[in-house]
Amino acid sequence: MDFKEIKNTKHYLFDNIDEFAVYIPDGVVRHNWRHGVQGEWVYTDDGHVCQILRKLDIKESNGKPSSCIRTVCGTFKPKDKNKEMLGEDGIAENIYAFSGTNMSKEDFRKRKRNSRELLFARYVSYGMDGVEAYKLAYPDARSSKYIKNRTESLLKTETINKMITDERRKKLDEEGVTDNWLIERYKTIADLTENDNARLRSLDSLAKMSGLFDTEEKKSEQVTVFAGFSPEQLEEVNKHGKPEIIAHAEKDEDN
Repeated sequence: MDFKEIKNTKHYLFDNIDEFAVYIPDGVVRHNWRHGVQGEWVYTDDGHVCQILRKLDIKESNGKPSSCIRTVCGTFKPKDKNKEMLGEDGIAENIYAFSGTNMSKEDFRKRKRNSRELLFARYVSYGMDGVEAYKLAYPDARSSKYIKNRTESLLKTETINKMITDERRKKLDEEGVTDNWLIERYKTIADLTENDNARLRSLDSLAKMSGLFDTEEKKSEQVTVFAGFSPEQLEEVNKHGKPEIIAHAEKDEDN
């Protein structure tokens, strides 16, 4: 997937119909681009998907009108059978010219790789098996061994795991499962349940959310409190648990 931003609006070029369906689930791809109308999503000659941004008529050199279609891939004449619209060439630098002059293909391939990784992460975040997600995100891959190895490699990378986490978070937010919603539910269980185990689990989860247990700040406080005490003094505190001994020791230390 790639896009071109025009007047603060992003116009997309999708690699295939499957990618289009993920990003625009309610969208419809109606035609080969030569038969489309303005505003419709259409197929390019090599199976990519883009939108017809404008359909207009121009005058040829002989004075006769000629129909033109403009997309992020450039401007084309449907009647010119020798000129194909190829999504593989990427976004055109100048979409208003027939020459197009496409962006660097290497830059396009890099953006394409990144979009496929995002697509893979999105499929996995929906609960799909990693191998199946890879096959959908990388439909050109054929070797089962290669697919398996690449899937395992991607799932080990920090970037992909962050993408998966972000996509899951988005999905939960869309369903209304926010942090506040979860906290409220845990608190409700802790307040109302008659099951002690359920109450303890809810309280434990709330405590962890609040950072009550095993935080670096708490460890730091403990180090500060016990710094400078002799082993005998620490052993006395451990035996009797008397905080006043600590205060007394600090006072003696100051003197």
